[in-house]
Amino acid sequence: MKIRITFFIIISIIFSYWLIYNLSNKPITVFKNNIKAGKIDLSGKTLNTGLEMLNSSINSPVYLNLESQSRTVTLKDIGISYEENELLKATKPCRFRKPLFFCQNTSNEPIRQEEFIVVDNTLLSSYLDKLEKEFEFIAKNTSISFQDYSFIAPSNSATISLDKEVFINKESLSRIIDTKDIKIKLNLITKDDINKQETATDNLIEKVTNPLLIKYGRNPIYIPKNTLKSFITTKEENNLIKGYILEEKVKEYLDSIKEKYAKEDVQIFEKESIRAVQTALLFRTTDYKVNNAVILPIEGRSKTNGELHDAYLEVIKSQQRLYKFENGELVKTYIISTGLTWETPPGEYEVLGKQKMTISYFGNWYMPNYLPIGLINGQYRFGFHAIPYHMDAYGNIYSRDENTMGSPATGGCIQLTYDDSLELFEWAQVGTPVYIYE
Repeated sequence: MKIRITFFIIISIIFSYWLIYNLSNKPITVFKNNIKAGKIDLSGKTLNTGLEMLNSSINSPVYLNLESQSRTVTLKDIGISYEENELLKATKPCRFRKPLFFCQNTSNEPIRQEEFIVVDNTLLSSYLDKLEKEFEFIAKNTSISFQDYSFIAPSNSATISLDKEVFINKESLSRIIDTKDIKIKLNLITKDDINKQETATDNLIEKVTNPLLIKYGRNPIYIPKNTLKSFITTKEENNLIKGYILEEKVKEYLDSIKEKYAKEDVQIFEKESIRAVQTALLFRTTDYKVNNAVILPIEGRSKTNGELHDAYLEVIKSQQRLYKFENGELVKTYIISTGLTWETPPGEYEVLGKQKMTISYFGNWYMPNYLPIGLINGQYRFGFHAIPYHMDAYGNIYSRDENTMGSPATGGCIQLTYDDSLELFEWAQVGTPVYIYE
């Protein structure tokens, strides 16, 4: 009995305190049930809390994603806000502050929630027009895709516009307001004269199918124009002519030359080699790396397994690869060029010295990062160095073509790119063993 009385007294005190607390304070304003501003659920929240959530949303970064680029703005920056007076229509005063469930309201009064959104159309239109102008250049340049290895060549009549559907009215805008990161996908719409664009595409294909140099192990091979043309097909899609560089056609060609150029220690990675040729042709459509050779990635195997010394180098001429071993492990593979006018002699050598710069015996070619390793033809030193360059009497500098990498190109030395040669120069020590194999 005493326990019941005590319990009743405690409950009475708590209830009295709660009642006095709520009656002694001003009523609060809360949102009715089923109220949303965009994707932000305001149901049962106080007006102040709701406004804080909306303020946070319109002042937080919004990510506008289009093509391969992105822009970051806030909704406020582009003229999108909320109307506080309209929000007040979706609230009710509540005497009982705590707990708030006493303030829940089940009114079915119709409320047009899109009216919560306010749009400054002048500011929004100005921003979208400016954004659209930034992408006008796309209409004048070939667009490419590495997802399906396709390209679109525009004619001089091509235009581009921004799909503004998401900003078309308050209802669509209300869908993007959220408390989470807001990401909006925008699309660019390209329009062109189909006949003119077909002509532009044919002209581009003619241009990009000039013979392409590939390197299969030590063998330089030029893919002829007609073969390259067979790699490309065109289709009409969405009123535009779209070109595709076909994986199966590139594969057919690489298979056809495998018997002639593949060796036990020179096996190309098929998928990566196909991608390398497709990528080279895509780059050509944009006038990028037009003359670059394609060095097919090979499944090269070293002759040794790192067991000969703590640190040493191994050159395999058939692969045009240099293998660097350290502490019993292969730590780096380099693409190189060995001798063309004089064959790089196979055998066992060692690094004899280190010279930041030397000059060739013939032609006054400068050879940076030089590591001599032995003699060629019994009297001339040869070794590792960067792609050489020559300076004429007028101070003009001429460098050996970087496309020579991956196939024989030197007078007997072993050529690397400048960055690779510098890395090797800094790593090697006088006395580092070098093994050269056919």
